[in-house]
Amino acid sequence: MPALALAQNNTFLVKAKLVGKDQMLNASLVYLNPAYHREEVEIKDGSFEFAGKIEDPVRASISVERRVQGKRKTEIYWIYLEPGTILLESATDLLADAKITGSKLNLDFKKLEAALKPLEENKKKLDVKSRAMSDSDRKNDVMMAEVQNKKEALEEEITGVYYEFYKKNPDSYLSIEALNKYVGKIFDYKTTAPLFDKLSSRVKATKAGKEMAEQLANLKKTDIGAVAPDFTQLDIAGKPVKLSDYKGKYVLVDFWASWCGPCRAENPNVLKAYNNYHSKGLEILGVSLDVESFRQAWIKAVEVDQLPWKQVSDLKLPNEAGKIYGINAIPQNVLVGPDGKVIAKNLMGDGLHSKLAEIFDKKS
Repeated sequence: MPALALAQNNTFLVKAKLVGKDQMLNASLVYLNPAYHREEVEIKDGSFEFAGKIEDPVRASISVERRVQGKRKTEIYWIYLEPGTILLESATDLLADAKITGSKLNLDFKKLEAALKPLEENKKKLDVKSRAMSDSDRKNDVMMAEVQNKKEALEEEITGVYYEFYKKNPDSYLSIEALNKYVGKIFDYKTTAPLFDKLSSRVKATKAGKEMAEQLANLKKTDIGAVAPDFTQLDIAGKPVKLSDYKGKYVLVDFWASWCGPCRAENPNVLKAYNNYHSKGLEILGVSLDVESFRQAWIKAVEVDQLPWKQVSDLKLPNEAGKIYGINAIPQNVLVGPDGKVIAKNLMGDGLHSKLAEIFDKKS
């Protein structure tokens, strides 16, 4: 089928030809979006192919199983599926040596992958070194600070690679993913919206583009100075609680979940803030992103972490309140003033106490 016809009906075709001495047994294609899908085909004379239909580009893995010196070995190769024909041809039996044609997206992906590879390898080496540190080394503040600085420097370099790709390729589907990597899971409207606007209309029209546009729209509605959108969810006892029930008070809307390690680690800090400032007028409303199957875990986490304030959830995925507030990662929080307007967002650690002191210590 001609490549143009394939592209017009959203059909992808991956054709691979490998040449080598080892006995190649089968190939598997796996992709997770929009739903988990796996296919397996037999390799004949070094050739195999996969075909299917997709709306937007999808990241996928191709696994080739071969027999080497009597042992089975598997090679995993990452590509992006997109409408049209993707050709992989290798002069060896390794997909890693394959030349890609028919897909500019995959050519871009391999360039990005190559730019990230040395940084990712250095990150892995640093992680291995960190895990191998002795207890005495971990108690050495200078040594731990050095390791942390190296980690942060590497992360900055990695996000820099994503930013450069985004900047140079506004019409590439990879740029929406690169932008997501650059801004991180928790981002603000004022910083990210101008960057998103520079993407092409074609990229914005993809599912990933629409999702980011929706999140930005929600973040704009809940930006600092905006009136915090009201919502109603049930507490642990099954009684409805509204955000507007707290009108006239300072309320910290705390998004978390029982399964979220960083959330549980932050809970003692939030509890300390509550104990320090509740008598001065601070209220907290916990919004759990747990789902129905985690109801008991949610209840237990509230008990174990000794959280005395109201806890609510709709126990759905996604949580409707979280969606309204543009929450796609936790922990996050929103501080709402007595007038119902957002005062601050994502106050963690000492930053939470500093902001509350600024508000309440001035009043006393």
